[in-house]
Amino acid sequence: MISQVVSQNLNERKEFCNSIILKSNILQEERDIQIFLPSNYYKSLKKYPVLYVIDAQRYFLNGIVFQQNLTWQEITPEFIVVGINTDSEKRRNLFNKESSKFIQFLEEELIPEINVKYRTIDERIYFGWEMAAGLGVEIFTNKPTLFNGFLLASPTHISKDRLEMVSGMLKNNTQHNLKLYVALGSFENWAIESMSSLDSIFQSYPSKKIEWKYNLSDKENHYTTPLTTINEGLKLFFNYYGPIRFYSIKEFLDFGGIESLKKHYQVRGKKYQVSEEIHPDTKHYLLLQAHKENNLVIFEELMREIDGKDFIKNYYRQARWFNNFASFYLENNKLEDALEILELGLDKFPDASILHFAKGNYFKAIGRMKDTRKWYKKAVQIARMNNEPELEKFITELKRIL
Repeated sequence: MISQVVSQNLNERKEFCNSIILKSNILQEERDIQIFLPSNYYKSLKKYPVLYVIDAQRYFLNGIVFQQNLTWQEITPEFIVVGINTDSEKRRNLFNKESSKFIQFLEEELIPEINVKYRTIDERIYFGWEMAAGLGVEIFTNKPTLFNGFLLASPTHISKDRLEMVSGMLKNNTQHNLKLYVALGSFENWAIESMSSLDSIFQSYPSKKIEWKYNLSDKENHYTTPLTTINEGLKLFFNYYGPIRFYSIKEFLDFGGIESLKKHYQVRGKKYQVSEEIHPDTKHYLLLQAHKENNLVIFEELMREIDGKDFIKNYYRQARWFNNFASFYLENNKLEDALEILELGLDKFPDASILHFAKGNYFKAIGRMKDTRKWYKKAVQIARMNNEPELEKFITELKRIL
């Protein structure tokens, strides 16, 4: 049981780091455990994934830093970080000869205690370096339900027994959804052979349930791989979470179109207790791609499905986006839509010369040249006052209709 809790404010946003003492009957000792909670933990009832960091005396802060960095841009959801401090001498036995004891400690004492004391979802990630990474391989094979993801930096002690356990597990077509990211420096010659053997096993028995990524890097060494592993491993594990971007309309349609996209975000929202709406960035990228490919059919479908005009009004913070979409409508002879976008833009950016010029283009398209001159002149006036690079273009177009 946990016998002591000490809370400490880390910064003005009130993220908390708790140092707790866990009395372990299995290990017959007290264990120093560190806990980092998401900034809004005490302001909501949300449940969170958990990252377990072995050798926390070295790497706990790395877990926090990447949690902060990756959640900022919604690359990952917020998650709890649990750090397990280890003794440099004891760890050599616990992660190798006495590994079953340490795994039992994780399974029967630490993880249940964390689940009881904190609001967690059934999504746990294991980070280990060196011998702790080798231990992670054993946990992956012997206790595949204990963690959903494994971030393993510079693994050592990938023994013949451990390799055989991995091979046996993969041959049996495991039904567990697991992700593994492993990083090793090419100069770590003591681990190259064993890691090559491990990689070969994963390549020989591919599984739709298991995602394996092995990064043999000539830029990392024994002491820098943890940074790469935590950063890239978290991105791999949470690759379902970040805003989706399609780089072609074909890619979007192959994904299943708007209905599949809605379903994706509904599942994501329920799992992580966030909005079930299509992410605003995804909406932006889709509109942009349809515009880029001049695909009016898809563009109009998207505008209907995402309440596009309201989205454009609220999402964009630069006048050029209103100009781009209004111009797209004009080029496709959708005059009423073009005017509506321009009005939204001018309401938000009343002094934007580019929007005044665009409205002049609208009146030109419907043959109202007097109004065209009026809006062109206003665009020239604003551009001249602000010394804008578009000034010469505006003057040239105005002269053509005088």
